Amino acid sequence: MKMILMGTGTSHGVPVIGCGCAVCRSTDPRDTRFRCSAYIASPARIVIDTGPEFRLQAIRYGITGLDAVLLTHSHADHLHGLDDIRIFSHTQSSDANPANPRSLETEGKGIPIYANPACIRDVRFRFDYVFKDVQLGGGKPKLDMKDNSAFTPGSPLVIQGLEILPVPLLHGSLDDSGYLLTETCHQDGRRHSIAYLTDLSSIPEESVNLIKENAGILNHLIVDAIRIKPHSTHFCFNDALALAEKLQAKHTWFIHLTHDLSHVQVEGFIASSLRNYPALLRIVREGGSVAPAYDGLVLEA
Repeated sequence: MKMILMGTGTSHGVPVIGCGCAVCRSTDPRDTRFRCSAYIASPARIVIDTGPEFRLQAIRYGITGLDAVLLTHSHADHLHGLDDIRIFSHTQSSDANPANPRSLETEGKGIPIYANPACIRDVRFRFDYVFKDVQLGGGKPKLDMKDNSAFTPGSPLVIQGLEILPVPLLHGSLDDSGYLLTETCHQDGRRHSIAYLTDLSSIPEESVNLIKENAGILNHLIVDAIRIKPHSTHFCFNDALALAEKLQAKHTWFIHLTHDLSHVQVEGFIASSLRNYPALLRIVREGGSVAPAYDGLVLEA
């Protein structure tokens, strides 16, 4: 499995509009952060979240097709680039006849979009034009909305051999979806996983157990870690470290970062905090890592 983190910043992005702070003026490319999104490049072509920069991200990272989109929740910084998948939904429309170009506009359900019921409701409201019968043409995407709550450990979503389980989270009072992505390695026959958990203020114990019981080898934990100071709807750094201590992934990556600290400063905070998290300290000493992610980071599992 190969994943590219296409965006690792908070809802403002970094640099923040109109801000002249040191981080927003930084020349370190790791301090320039698009809004959060990830692209699974293999074994399937899947995007997690389509924020306002999705078009730019798709061009930057060479996305030429999609098998599915996974949505975590309906906030603008994770959703409002959804219209830009239309190029894929019209060239790869399921059930359409590729030999008949006109059928790409008139037939088929389009790209599968997996989300929880609250997110599906919001997509249908904010993108209502997509679901209305209007004139033909390529001016709107074809979205095949699918409820991710239908998938369980006994019956996961499977796309091109990749098993996908939604992980229920809470983002303040909003129901949010993390995702556990698992592939069985042909060489050793073992299950290898990446857990993608963004925008959470709490995680039910059932969700922690879901990851522990189904991940096999958890190679990467990607987790919301907005800043040092506690936040009402996001994990702060110590919240993220506490969850990482429980899950004990080989590599833990902070995302949804603000402009409060630079990449180097976040590294320093983590290094100075590890003594309080013995399992993480052991993992780091054995060759693992706990670090801030950055745009363009490539992960393999």
